[in-house]
Amino acid sequence: MSNFPRRRPRVIAIAALASAALFLTACSGGGSGAEETAPAAADAPPLSIAAVSAPNSLDTAQLVDGQQMFVWSSIYDTLLKRDIETGDVAPNAATSWEYNEDGTELTLELEPGMTFSTGDPVDAEAVAATMLRTKQTAGIVQPKFALVEDVTAVDDLTVKVSFSAFDPQFLYNLSLAAGAIGDPASLDSAESATNPVGSGPYTLDVAGSVPGTSYLLKKREDYWNADAYPFPTFTVRVLQDPTASFNALQAGEINAATVQTQLKSQLDPSSFEISEITAQSIAFIDILDRGGEAFPALGDQRVRQAINYAIDRESILKSIFSGIGQTTQQSFSPNGAVWDEAINETYEYDPERGRELVEEAGFAGESFKIPSTFLTTSVEPTLSQAFEDIGLKLEWVAVPPQQAQSALQSGEFGLTFQITGWNSDPADAFYHFNPNGFGNPMNYTNPTLAGFFDEIDSTVDQEAVLPTYRELNEYVVDQAYEAPIVFLNTTWATTDGITLSGTRANPATVQMFSFEG
Repeated sequence: MSNFPRRRPRVIAIAALASAALFLTACSGGGSGAEETAPAAADAPPLSIAAVSAPNSLDTAQLVDGQQMFVWSSIYDTLLKRDIETGDVAPNAATSWEYNEDGTELTLELEPGMTFSTGDPVDAEAVAATMLRTKQTAGIVQPKFALVEDVTAVDDLTVKVSFSAFDPQFLYNLSLAAGAIGDPASLDSAESATNPVGSGPYTLDVAGSVPGTSYLLKKREDYWNADAYPFPTFTVRVLQDPTASFNALQAGEINAATVQTQLKSQLDPSSFEISEITAQSIAFIDILDRGGEAFPALGDQRVRQAINYAIDRESILKSIFSGIGQTTQQSFSPNGAVWDEAINETYEYDPERGRELVEEAGFAGESFKIPSTFLTTSVEPTLSQAFEDIGLKLEWVAVPPQQAQSALQSGEFGLTFQITGWNSDPADAFYHFNPNGFGNPMNYTNPTLAGFFDEIDSTVDQEAVLPTYRELNEYVVDQAYEAPIVFLNTTWATTDGITLSGTRANPATVQMFSFEG
């Protein structure tokens, strides 16, 4: 049932991700059984973790993926989930799924016996009502239903989703906010944003929570899959400062947190288990004006290639990101099926070659405005020097954190530096290179790109279309629509017999933690 065959993740030395990148997604995992002499799963301690962001809302139409999922995915079931070892789509509230021949109908079969925390049944009507409301409600999840025409309950446990055209991202989205199941009786209640009725393994203890600061979640013993959740309570503390998070971990106030490289050595290895998530995110220069509409130089392939030649990726990895990760010249995850090792030899560090290309294109001395944000401060001097080395200039313009993403979409800037997490190969192809993708805000396309996406969007069997994704990858690297720099890893420290399952970047849920006893 997976869209792509998955490659096994590479093993990279244990290290931590730079603090700015902690705003990104974390991996998920499943429990593991304890030995006979160890405490049983039922005796697992309360789990308390640090997260860098609080839910903006608990309304199903406004759910945000990333670390906000720690809270909302505990309250709501998602129809599907990701396998912790492979990253493939796997059954969850939906036990199976099937497309029709052209991908315009998706049939989902639900797990029998599910209930909301009120005791009301979770059935096909509830799933259809949640999806249709999200489709009709302005918010961050609504665009994921752009191709959905209708959602109907065929019977109590069968849901049919009808599309105007095949959407290769949709199955993956059902393991995220688009797959959350809400209680139709309370979806439109104002209280749903702060104290929702969910179908998930935990309920929110409102009295024990402080919105924006901490969230106390209590296990539902009547949950249909309760054995998969060993922790009697799950507390998410919002600690954006990595030092505050580390101090809380050392003080025993929490028993799981991400840690920075410079702090990791201070943890007693006999008390803490250190686990690595490889290629959690990618740091890259996004060339926004690929058609050269406002910045003609960026519409020239030679200039875009020159920018790639200018980047000393090894030096940036070592000096700025403490060697935590691996260099890259492509934007697809090394844990996915599209990644191609050979492409990573396209742009070896060669500023002289870059300068030649800039001069050949006739754009020597060209200057570009680029947003200066909380993500860019550590890299600004290095990137500015890299551009100067090839005869170009960067003008960093301060942008407040709350405006960082709107600046990307504004058309004011031709370039931006981003650190983004992974979703799936189909979703990442869309994000970075589709004319409607968020990472392509000027909606650039051409006949070659359009041909790739026409093939992708008309082929239901995603394994059959994998060669097209790989051709797309090769093409966009040659065209240099982005300047990928490094894949970044994240390190988690856990204690009290708690372990991290899996080594890949998957959605952030309580199931990423298991109890060894």
